[in-house]
Amino acid sequence: MTAALLLGSVALLLAGHLFRLLRWEQFIRIYERPMRGVMLRGMAVGYGVNFLLPFHIGDVFRAWFTGRRMKNGVGFALATVIMDRFLDVWVVALLFAAFRLAGVPGVRDDALYYLVFAVVLAAALAVVIALRGPIKRLCLAVCGIFNDAIKLDGLEFCWSLINTFKDLRRVQIGRLALNTGLMWVSYLASYGVLAAALSGCGAGFGGVDVFTMLFGTDAVDLTSFSLTGRLHAISPLAQGLMLAWFLLPLLAMWAVTLLPARLRGGINRAAAAAAPAPAADADYLNLLPQVDPRDRSAFLSQYFGLQNKQYVTQFLRINRGVTILEDHSAGSNATTMLCMDHGGTFWRKYAFGADGDKLAVQLAWLRDRAAEGRLPLCEILRGAAEPGCCWYDMAYAPTAVSMFRYLHSNPVEKSAAILRDVLTTLDATLYTPARPASPAAIEAYLDGKVDANLARIREARGLRELAAYDRVWVNGRSCKGLPALGRLFDHARLRALFAGDPVATIHGDLTLENIICRTGEDSWYLIDPNTGNLHESPFLDYGKLLQSLHGGYEFMMMTPRVSVHENRIDFTFTRSAAYDALFAAVRDYLNDRFTPAQVESIFLHELIHWLRLMPYKINRDRKRAPMFFAGLLMVANDIDAWYPEEPG
Repeated sequence: MTAALLLGSVALLLAGHLFRLLRWEQFIRIYERPMRGVMLRGMAVGYGVNFLLPFHIGDVFRAWFTGRRMKNGVGFALATVIMDRFLDVWVVALLFAAFRLAGVPGVRDDALYYLVFAVVLAAALAVVIALRGPIKRLCLAVCGIFNDAIKLDGLEFCWSLINTFKDLRRVQIGRLALNTGLMWVSYLASYGVLAAALSGCGAGFGGVDVFTMLFGTDAVDLTSFSLTGRLHAISPLAQGLMLAWFLLPLLAMWAVTLLPARLRGGINRAAAAAAPAPAADADYLNLLPQVDPRDRSAFLSQYFGLQNKQYVTQFLRINRGVTILEDHSAGSNATTMLCMDHGGTFWRKYAFGADGDKLAVQLAWLRDRAAEGRLPLCEILRGAAEPGCCWYDMAYAPTAVSMFRYLHSNPVEKSAAILRDVLTTLDATLYTPARPASPAAIEAYLDGKVDANLARIREARGLRELAAYDRVWVNGRSCKGLPALGRLFDHARLRALFAGDPVATIHGDLTLENIICRTGEDSWYLIDPNTGNLHESPFLDYGKLLQSLHGGYEFMMMTPRVSVHENRIDFTFTRSAAYDALFAAVRDYLNDRFTPAQVESIFLHELIHWLRLMPYKINRDRKRAPMFFAGLLMVANDIDAWYPEEPG
């Protein structure tokens, strides 16, 4: 009879552990597919550690054991275990209160302890919510004490804990309540049957006595679960019975994970019927979308440092459902990332605030030109323009590379042929028909793009001294400084030159990075147009192309460091023979098509593009801004030499 009662109690305890597993799964399933075998082993070993050590140290081990196999790691696993135990505190408090109200003797102190514990826990939760800002900063400060790897682990745990509580609304509350109820009904029934088995051995235990032994105020004592603790007064047989009751379910849980795959599959299907998992990975949220640890650390530091809260909120709203593989953002305030979701890999571009409004215009331009069907453009998969935010996704093709990469992995003649096709196609589609330039637009262009940007350079910390020199040495080359190049920015001269510019619809940002070549197909398409140029001339597109091939913009973007000493600027300036050859081909194309005055106008538009770049570098890349200022000076000195001032 005693053996039968023991087996019945063990079966009920196993049932309780099963419902705990199903409940724990609910917290994990929001973010990733639960691994039941690993979770069962973690629970079994965790309970075993709890048997030997106080303060539920086994739960920490459970998190470590399961988390190292989870996609989101140990910090996330620990957060879900904390949520699991957090709910148990309230249930145990309610049960002790019920025992006290029912007049069960010997539970007064335990009921009072849990009442105080529950009140303190509720107050602590309220304080955390009320002071979440300072607490986030405190988390960042504490984690920042350690090296980068430990700091990231700590911030990821804090982030996981916050989101596990915050995303509780995504859990099916009815199923959560059912799993919790069935778990505790099974546990209480097991305690009652165990008490009957112990009574058969002369121990005189009741179901509430077992409950109190496991969860009462003495349960944190070092000897509470040992044979010399609460059980020292009972017979050795009863002690052995209690030990068997505790260990048999743990062995059974571990044994289940060792069953043949066929049998495990049947058990999983039965469990799935009780708690169906999502059918596809599409149903899981990304805890953090970034893959690169540096990107994750930068984002979490921004979040816990309370920097740009609106950006963080909008970023998560847009990107929680994707995995960010790489960040390819370049010289603009929009972010471009290579992403992946259940549907495949794609490029995502987004921006907020005024930059979002500008990106919305870009999205409209792409959709309008795509509807015309005359110009090869990137395929827009989806996108939305909302107040203060715009985003869109572009199709990804593994054979598609920027012309910069294509140029350096293929014969120059192939790149020159593609580029000539790009320019002739633009001329036949966007640039035709052309209309005369508007004097008012030219004046606004000169005021906004020339004078305003020169003023920014002359006022910027780190550049104003350089901008004041009549002569600047760039990598050992003597260059005229801004004061000595004043004629290039003279309004009267520029006004006269630009009056002969044709005006039409343009791309606006025709760098080599925005011309995408398909390797093996010798075809191409365009990405990332830029509107709002004021003076919408095709010569601006040619000027952007020259910013790549003449100024070497892409190579500068890959140069990490620059040094400045008085009027000397030094950095590693790389130019490839392929760039030189393609630049010569483009220059020949321009000389064949346009008059010398028009070609000069195109080069001056290139110079203005360098001016327009400077505010962005001053704001976002201040340490390297002198290098791009040097690029501006080198281009200006070339133009000054190629187009000298006419006598008289």
